Amino acid sequence: GDIVATGGFITYKFEETNGSHLPSFALEYSLTKDVANNFQSDQDADAEDLNFVRIARGNRVNSLTLTANENEEVKMTMDLNTRAVTPIPQTLASPSTGYESRGGQTANRSLFNFTAESTHLEPFFFSDGSISVYGQQFLKVTNFTLTINNNLQDKRFIGIGNKSIKDAIPAQRDYEISLTALVTDDKLFTELLNQDENNAVAESIDLVFTKDSGESFTLAFDDYFTTANTWTVPEDKGSITVEATLKPRTLTDCTTTTHWVLQG
Repeated sequence: GDIVATGGFITYKFEETNGSHLPSFALEYSLTKDVANNFQSDQDADAEDLNFVRIARGNRVNSLTLTANENEEVKMTMDLNTRAVTPIPQTLASPSTGYESRGGQTANRSLFNFTAESTHLEPFFFSDGSISVYGQQFLKVTNFTLTINNNLQDKRFIGIGNKSIKDAIPAQRDYEISLTALVTDDKLFTELLNQDENNAVAESIDLVFTKDSGESFTLAFDDYFTTANTWTVPEDKGSITVEATLKPRTLTDCTTTTHWVLQG
């Protein structure tokens, strides 16, 4: 994708990659005690009593869920497929095979992505978002969920690697959007009955969330069906609500604008 930096902000535009290989990343998990050099794994012969570290390698996203519910922050959860989890050697031998967790930084303030600016740490809220479907902005959505599933399949092969390492092959990626809204018209119901895939250029599913600080993220989907509608009609009082499920095939835009911090 593209990266553009202007006026203290940086904008990322991500392109969809839906091939036979997905990018992976590593995660470090560390628990340390408040002692000198508590980030080093080779302080003594049994250093796990001071610094417990595990490295998860080859993490690929199996599924991602983004939720925006009324009166809540926007939240995201991920299910990761991990190739291997590796313990860190604990030794005082020479040359040392020790490991410095947290990049060797004892204070949070020294981490490369630390920021003291409060607006950088504020979450997106459901009230700062807009959702457009079939070319119309839905003004009364109370709950929203986006699920992206890569459907990774665990594989191990005879004579390759060992039993503690696995591979994962992506299957067909699928997207699912579910929302609950107050009923203001019958558009969703009509499109459900039509049973047509919507691929109109001006009628993509647009999700836009912003903050007063100027940060934002945008997701746009095309080629989608309305696959389910549940209409709740209360017996005596209250508003009529609809629970709808949409299934897009194509992610056409994924853009985020955020602050960028120069490290001195």
